[in-house]
Amino acid sequence: MRRKVEKTKSFGFCAAVAMAFMAISFFAAGALARTYTTDADFDEGVLVGVEHETVHDQLQLSKTPVILPFIWVPNNNGTVSKVQTETGNELGRYQVAPHSGCSPSRTTVDLQGSCYVGNRQAGTVVKIGLYEAGIWIDRNGDGVCQTSQDLDHDGNITGLEILPWGQDECVLYEVVLIPGKEGTYTPGTYGGGYDYDYWGTAPRGLAVDAKNNLWAGTWATRKYYYIDGSTGAILKTVDVSPWGHNAYGAVIDRNGVLWSSGPSHTGSQADNILSINPSTEPPIISRLDMGHRVYGLGLDYLNHLFVAGWDYSCLSRVDVLTGIKDWTKPAPYTTRGVVCTADNDVWVTGSNYNKIYRYDNDGNYKAEIYVGNGPTGVAVDAAGKVWSCNVGDEYITRIDPTTNNLDLAKLIVGSGGHYTYSDMTGIISRTITTKLGTWTVVHDIGEVDTEWGKICWTSTEPQGTSIKVKVSSSDDQISWSPWETAGNAVPLSATPDGRFLKVEATLQILSGEKSPILYDLTIETAFIRVGIDIKPGSFPNSINPGSQGVIPVAILTTSIEAGEPVMFDASTVAPDTVRFGPAEAPAVQSALEDVDGDGDVDMILHFRTQETGIVAGMTEATLTGETIEGRNIVGTDSVRTVPPAGKK
Repeated sequence: MRRKVEKTKSFGFCAAVAMAFMAISFFAAGALARTYTTDADFDEGVLVGVEHETVHDQLQLSKTPVILPFIWVPNNNGTVSKVQTETGNELGRYQVAPHSGCSPSRTTVDLQGSCYVGNRQAGTVVKIGLYEAGIWIDRNGDGVCQTSQDLDHDGNITGLEILPWGQDECVLYEVVLIPGKEGTYTPGTYGGGYDYDYWGTAPRGLAVDAKNNLWAGTWATRKYYYIDGSTGAILKTVDVSPWGHNAYGAVIDRNGVLWSSGPSHTGSQADNILSINPSTEPPIISRLDMGHRVYGLGLDYLNHLFVAGWDYSCLSRVDVLTGIKDWTKPAPYTTRGVVCTADNDVWVTGSNYNKIYRYDNDGNYKAEIYVGNGPTGVAVDAAGKVWSCNVGDEYITRIDPTTNNLDLAKLIVGSGGHYTYSDMTGIISRTITTKLGTWTVVHDIGEVDTEWGKICWTSTEPQGTSIKVKVSSSDDQISWSPWETAGNAVPLSATPDGRFLKVEATLQILSGEKSPILYDLTIETAFIRVGIDIKPGSFPNSINPGSQGVIPVAILTTSIEAGEPVMFDASTVAPDTVRFGPAEAPAVQSALEDVDGDGDVDMILHFRTQETGIVAGMTEATLTGETIEGRNIVGTDSVRTVPPAGKK
């Protein structure tokens, strides 16, 4: 039974273990357990959106928005490109339908960094897993991810680096939204026919909520589908046709309200924005008539929604708390995509002028930057820089807001251009819809095929926040097992044995402003390997299986010396749990003494020879047991069986 340790902060299940085994928390490979709790410990991992500077020796969410360094760009040739935002290198390109004319447009990024794309001339939504996060499905069971990668390291994905539809294991599932054909399919298995009409089903409004599920809005069929982010299953459908709404773009604010733009082709009186509050069933839906064409949507960090006016040459601001339009101000003709940087400035594409326009939060003009032919979508990356995608050429470009100048232009070779208005980097979902950060670390136990035990942690999680932990194992750091969600101090059940264990802790604010706090996290193996000495003081360890006597076995306390990086205190063993030999004989006697003369206290136990199950010919024997804290131990030593006296 694990003892409970009370401390002034809210200690988790692993606190007692962390204290009892404090000496095993070292950097060396081969450590039996590893506790991360200091700034230096946490710095061994990768911190994204979390920090330990506001309060040291603990992790809390960063006050500055942080996202992953990728942008997902839809291409007019029926693919989606994943681009590294620091270098501009294209890392992967994915077929998203069986036909190249599927018109992928809206891409939005979920809380794990994976991408959804809506295919206008297919009537489908496809999810692409983030390979760098280990999100893929091993469909052929070979343990290796078959996916698009930059094999020649030229920064471009071309030729055979693009896998055919249905063969890329990072393309997770296809969700068909065509009325009467709705369903979720493994890519390449659906054969029910697609909706090729540009103004048909045509999913255009995509947004990820705080639960990491997707809302997908369709055009002519006027529905919003709520899709499970893990499985792709359609959880529910909301009909927005009574509001005369055709979904065109979507964002979700910090209160969980979905905002959808609905432009018309017949006049401004039909141009509207819907607010859909899914906290009730059915959702509360309100319509706001804008008085001008509505296109792209963007959220700032001050509870404002910005709306591009397309051919009405305007930009509007809406208060998301009241649902009232604050103002409409002049903007360039053909404004499309909208995004806000952390300073709450507003960046809008002007397609006809080939520029991005910058405004302050009150709609006052600040700058304009030429970006190429026909910019449509705009997004903010992990460094706070602004990206645009061009429909009139194959370039995507990056703007440095400190200078209002381009600092990178990337040609997506053979893409045919890019058409989008959505959250291509995940800046909205990860920093406005919800606040989220991750800490990821890889622990090297130093021995292949190690059986993993528990992950336990100490945390404070105010109401409206959460900390979730998942793990994956590997023997080579190339092939990783599927993620398993870990319970606090609950034995892992699906994680294979391996030398390396990757642990990812996700801190999230679902509501409110207080951050959850991770004080420490401990990785445990399923058992502790201990040093034992059968028949201390003798070698070889001769045993007569026919003897009616007892066999002494010592469990050794080990120190931090050359070749012994881990300290184990033998006095922490619970003697009544110890078993020895293949028949698992219990100890008949135990005592604490310095068996090996090194100044440490060891534990010596005695077992009846006839109860051990040791037989002639055996060369080793194993001892098992538990510590008083409930950790399993195992130790093995050599033996030499000998015949009874007088026999040969």
